[in-house]
Amino acid sequence: MVKKENNQNRMMLIAGFVILLFILLFLLLPFIPLIVWSFTKQWPWPFLFPEEYSMDAWRYIFSPSGRGIEGVFNSVVIAFFTLSINLLLGLPVARTFAHQHFFGKTGLFIFFLSPLFIPSIASMIGMYNLSIQLDFINVYIRVTIAHVLITIPYFIATVWYQYRLMGTDILEAGKSLGAKGWQIFLWIELPQLLPALSLASVFVFIISLSQYLPTWIMSGGTLLTLPVIMFPFASSGNASIVAAYSLLFFVPVICMVLTHFYLIKMSRERNALD
Repeated sequence: MVKKENNQNRMMLIAGFVILLFILLFLLLPFIPLIVWSFTKQWPWPFLFPEEYSMDAWRYIFSPSGRGIEGVFNSVVIAFFTLSINLLLGLPVARTFAHQHFFGKTGLFIFFLSPLFIPSIASMIGMYNLSIQLDFINVYIRVTIAHVLITIPYFIATVWYQYRLMGTDILEAGKSLGAKGWQIFLWIELPQLLPALSLASVFVFIISLSQYLPTWIMSGGTLLTLPVIMFPFASSGNASIVAAYSLLFFVPVICMVLTHFYLIKMSRERNALD
């Protein structure tokens, strides 16, 4: 009987390992051609492997004309500005929609989520008109406004759902014990919100990093983020440089995702101690 159970455990362990291996291959497989292309000078069809390897693409993106570091810096700065405004605006809005009842709540909630359903071409026309009216404002602020309009529905929807799961009973219990508003938020709400808040932040950060048209329209093409720098090379078919920029693009994304998993781990350890 014990031997049978050991065999079953061993088979389950092997099955789990195989499934994990397939998931890792599924996630990492798209990166393999990117890595190869970034070190390739010539890879004509139908050759299975490149004819010639080169570091030219990496040298270019880190050169003054490639402006890779500037692109990463501008992209990350705009993404953090966008995330900060989402936190300031999205948290109270999500909390209000989850816990308060008032006339027109459904319509207002749909309005906040409307950028998810409006066709992108209509949004771009609106962005263009907005950029003309806000031309006197700093370019970073203009682009951040555009990114906030695009990302805040994702943030609100994610945090709103967590607030609904949390309910109001535990908050009322905190009030009845004499806790102030900021104490309730820091000691009761935030620990429970942390997983959803972290996930929503990852969504906002990645979506902001990947925006091309809103950035180009709101800045008039003067603010060079990674998508703005990459697009001309993608249009011209320069696969090596596009691959190198794409790998560079994933550096802040991976850092943000790792931060998310670290926060989740901290949250679980804290809940286990409690």
